Amino acid sequence: MVRVKNRYILVQFMCNNRSETETFALTSRQVGAFLQQRIEKYYGEFGIASMLRLHVIYFNEKTRLCIIQTRHGPHRFVTSILPLLTVADTESVRYRTLYVGATLQQCQKFVARYQQNYVNKMIGSYRGEAQRERFIEDVTRMKQI
Repeated sequence: MVRVKNRYILVQFMCNNRSETETFALTSRQVGAFLQQRIEKYYGEFGIASMLRLHVIYFNEKTRLCIIQTRHGPHRFVTSILPLLTVADTESVRYRTLYVGATLQQCQKFVARYQQNYVNKMIGSYRGEAQRERFIEDVTRMKQI
């Protein structure tokens, strides 16, 4: 019996029209549907048939990080079309692939390090202690995966 290998792709959405502190309202279902549409456009029926196991399992509105789960092999379709995409929903964005990992645990470790660096960089722009605490809570909130 052969096991199914997955790949986890960590993507950051870089909004062209918004500042880094603004939230980005987009659901994981919308991201998954958009990616499937674009894979079908660029790779046709073969691409969409190989991406039956495309799931967006995490999306953070504050840091704009997204974890996409795909099968090993066809994950190259996702990573190759991300630089070509320029729109998410109605927003003009750039997609930045930060990490491609074999396990979700390694991907979560990378997210934790990335979020810590983000907090250290952005914490100076918040004045009050309550604002800082709320910002840290928003950034580091990660639901159980």
